[in-house]
Amino acid sequence: MNDLSKTSNEAGITDAEVVKLLSQLVAVPSVNIAFRQPGDPDDWFHEARVGAAVADWLGALGIDVEIDMVAPERPNVIARIKGSKSAPSMLWEGHLDTVQVTGMAAPFTPRVENGRLYARGAVDDKGCLAAFMLAMRDLARDPPPGDVTFLAASDEEFSFTGITHHMERPERYAMGIAGEPTELRVVRACKGCVRWFVDVHGRAAHTAKPHEGVDAVKAARKLLDLFEDEMKGRTEIHALLGPATLTCTQFEAGEGPNTVPSRARLRFDYRYLPSESGEAVWKSFKAIADKFAAASTGIHIESHDPFIDSAAMDVAAEEPIVGLMSRVCAESGIDPEPEGVPYGSDSTKMVMGGVPTIVFGPGNIVQAHSLNEYVEIAQVTKAAKMLVAVARSVLD
Repeated sequence: MNDLSKTSNEAGITDAEVVKLLSQLVAVPSVNIAFRQPGDPDDWFHEARVGAAVADWLGALGIDVEIDMVAPERPNVIARIKGSKSAPSMLWEGHLDTVQVTGMAAPFTPRVENGRLYARGAVDDKGCLAAFMLAMRDLARDPPPGDVTFLAASDEEFSFTGITHHMERPERYAMGIAGEPTELRVVRACKGCVRWFVDVHGRAAHTAKPHEGVDAVKAARKLLDLFEDEMKGRTEIHALLGPATLTCTQFEAGEGPNTVPSRARLRFDYRYLPSESGEAVWKSFKAIADKFAAASTGIHIESHDPFIDSAAMDVAAEEPIVGLMSRVCAESGIDPEPEGVPYGSDSTKMVMGGVPTIVFGPGNIVQAHSLNEYVEIAQVTKAAKMLVAVARSVLD
């Protein structure tokens, strides 16, 4: 049995319990393998180990637990509590993986200071995992009216394979909560994200005779100007999310110091609104690139298919889960007004799967992925209690 099973089974949810459980969770490295860099130790990449730890802790409480392997070494942990009545069912979801730890001195050694717990994953997303786990323990003692399923999913930080796999299963849920740091606010709208590469091809030449070449860097600069002009023409403003945004996140070009560059590679990140789709966005920018290439002598442009497309969401304010959690927020002294956020999460895949979902959790997204990542311990404790409250408030 993993050491996580030793967490106290005493009644109530306390800061001390949060510190103990969360410390044990962050001490198990679970960096997403997609972020591996040369020289990184093998034992940093263990979604399976932290998944087993979560499953052991829940199983020791007598909670029904299933490990569903999404891919080798990539589990989804599914825990279920049967409701005492026939009230609507609920899916809670958090993720097992974290981002890279480059530049962090001791990323997997928890440090408690001034009411905060510091470590990689403390706020994204193991603070949420701890809150869900402690809430499940409370519900196991006294089941809520409706069924509650907790999913600890793999691979949220890169390609969402864990939640995508789960939503393809036959189970259905009336409402959902995706755990991400929202400072205990209700989030009902998220931007989508589509990412793709563009390769610009020109013709190499000696820099002593640059007129004999076709400069791919100059062409890429002009393409960026065209994309910027396109963004100026996109004037839609979402009430909760603001405008869509486009960022060139990578620009690589050239061969040698005395060669007119024959190639340039650009990587784009577009944060789109619920009224848009990733495919349509990509096609619109591809059309701009194709038109530019057709009008340019010696330039060929290849717009690669998106390697990431995470949908946007805008869950109606009238959905029961929005109202239920807003009321719990008000009762807990938290601003109940729903928000929108520019980042994505597994929530959008839940919504696409037919589950009206909010995003909710302890901590601030500013701390996620940072070199000094931390979560406020009291917020994790409060989040767990609020989760219990919302589960118990679901009526027939």
